[in-house]
Amino acid sequence: MFRILKQNLFSNFPGALFQTTTFILLLLLYLVARVISWILRLPIISRFISPKLSTPLHKVYSKAVKVFDYKRNKTISRINLIELAIRNMQSKSTRTTVTIGGMMIGIGSIVFLVSIGYGLQELVVTRVARLEEMRQTDVSSQAGGKAKITDKTLNDFSEISAIEMSLPLIAVVGRVNYQSSVSDMAVYGVTSDYLRQSAIQPSTGKIFDSNEIVTDAGSIVTEIMGEKADNIFDVRGEEIRDVTFAIDSGTWLKVRADATTDSEILGYTKKVADSISGSEVWGEKYVSDTDAGTSGKTKDDVILGKWVKTSVLLWKLESCDPESQGDCEDGTHMVMRGEDGQQLSLEGYIAEIGMTIAEDGAINSSTVLGDTTEISGTTDSNGTSLEWVEIASESGEVTTEKTKTVKLARSAKREAVVNRAMLQVLGITENEAVGKKFTASFVVVGELLSDSSEKIESSPAEYTIVGVTPEEKTPIFYVPFMDLRTLGITNYSQVKVVVKDKDDLSATRHQIEAMGYVTRSVADTVEQINSLFSTTRVILAVLGMIALGVAALGMFNTLTVSLLERTREVGLMKAMGMRSSEVQELFLTESMIMGILGGLLGIITGFLAGKLAGLVLSLFAVFQGVGYVDISYIPASFTVVIIILSLLVGILTGIYPAKRATKISALNALRYE
Repeated sequence: MFRILKQNLFSNFPGALFQTTTFILLLLLYLVARVISWILRLPIISRFISPKLSTPLHKVYSKAVKVFDYKRNKTISRINLIELAIRNMQSKSTRTTVTIGGMMIGIGSIVFLVSIGYGLQELVVTRVARLEEMRQTDVSSQAGGKAKITDKTLNDFSEISAIEMSLPLIAVVGRVNYQSSVSDMAVYGVTSDYLRQSAIQPSTGKIFDSNEIVTDAGSIVTEIMGEKADNIFDVRGEEIRDVTFAIDSGTWLKVRADATTDSEILGYTKKVADSISGSEVWGEKYVSDTDAGTSGKTKDDVILGKWVKTSVLLWKLESCDPESQGDCEDGTHMVMRGEDGQQLSLEGYIAEIGMTIAEDGAINSSTVLGDTTEISGTTDSNGTSLEWVEIASESGEVTTEKTKTVKLARSAKREAVVNRAMLQVLGITENEAVGKKFTASFVVVGELLSDSSEKIESSPAEYTIVGVTPEEKTPIFYVPFMDLRTLGITNYSQVKVVVKDKDDLSATRHQIEAMGYVTRSVADTVEQINSLFSTTRVILAVLGMIALGVAALGMFNTLTVSLLERTREVGLMKAMGMRSSEVQELFLTESMIMGILGGLLGIITGFLAGKLAGLVLSLFAVFQGVGYVDISYIPASFTVVIIILSLLVGILTGIYPAKRATKISALNALRYE
């Protein structure tokens, strides 16, 4: 068979390859049948398995043998040739055992070293990434680039067929106040799906339930600090923001019990201070010189106006004489006094007429050349009012940086998932954290806003801790995405894109990067790890090949010595009619059997050695709180490669002795001493 393969490699390569393959399969079939037969004869097994089972197994084996051991123009069948080779090996059992043992050590060394390489790779990769993360990539804007992540970006991503979901994230600074202690830390506005896809699992409590990225009305409230958008739906009585305002000099304003034009008039007020604090709310529409009286509408298209809710000093409308009546103002209004004799101050609603609303806490005053004016609402770090000396320019205007203060929407869930590092900063134990409340305000700056020069800070709001994550490095907490979105944020910090199949990740990333964005994925790290360990496995395999080379030389020596000892036996077989090609196949069969057995035992030995090394290492890891560490792993494909390698070593080491056996003369062999 092997002679045919060698002589007709080019002229009859398919036929020779077929004969070689069928002979190897027949050899493997015979060895498997011998192992099964030995197992069935064991006393423990034979008690539970009826002897009748061996009959159908024998029939299956006989049919399979006929398929591979087809009739040939030779003196001995293939199956008899294999049995003869095994008898010859059994006659020299000590030598055969040593030879197979050397092969086992060589193959076992390769399996052990390479399995350590595979095991360490699997250990590192599983610590770095989960299976789900191999389908994910984080998308962010390029530094200084024009492409921002907006609602349109999410819509564009949804049109890519390979993408399963796009989960946006907003990163801001949070100012946390707990028991009079203020700390700044990172805050992430995310959806529940984002937390799940990121494998953020609370060790205590749960994550919040919020996957909304737009309002129920289908738009985000952008009526913040005077910016108006179409299709905004407001609710009557809902607070818009905290404001500071100044009443125009010489103007009397009506103070009503409700934000409607027909509600009770509590009294009148005028300018008595440079600035007054209050809350801007939605109320009934009214006629005004600006759009303040008709700047909003409800879902049912009912027009709304802006009102200011505040506490002010009150006068009543009444004709009077300032000279004779001390409480008379301008001859038209009388001071309203309470039972204690002090001027009455009540909370009421004032339409935004005859007043100046402060922009970001600072009321703009008229500029006078060389005049010193106090800018109400502008304070230094100590809370002291600052005075500005304005020097007139050609424009007669001075621009100052301003901070806008807004309130969280009523729909905000005000729930937070915090980490252990944050609890340590706040001084809260993990067991008592769930249900605790803290106050937080959010600072939004830079590219998250439509105007990068703006700065928004939300009014302090009370948040409830619903879950705690085990992360202990940097204090952070997560809040529902919509809690931050309604502050007026138009651009997002990044988007987590999840593809349907990990094989589509690379092409999807290229497509997203072509749109002007930057992508990052754990797959990049895993690829680098795989590349590093691929090189490591090659080095380990080369070291193992040294031991295999020594074992191959031992097998070659054994077969050569066996040939010399069996010279008379070879001559006798030839004299009885066995052909030289069959003698060659006999020696090759012996070498292949020793190679296969050595390979199988080597796989088992290398596997057990790897598991033992992992067990020893785990003994130390347990004391460090890490737990069991498995550093050995053998892929099925690698097992097949080792079996093929063992078979090739058996063939290569047996070619020379088998070739020499064909050249032995039967007459000379019978006379050989």
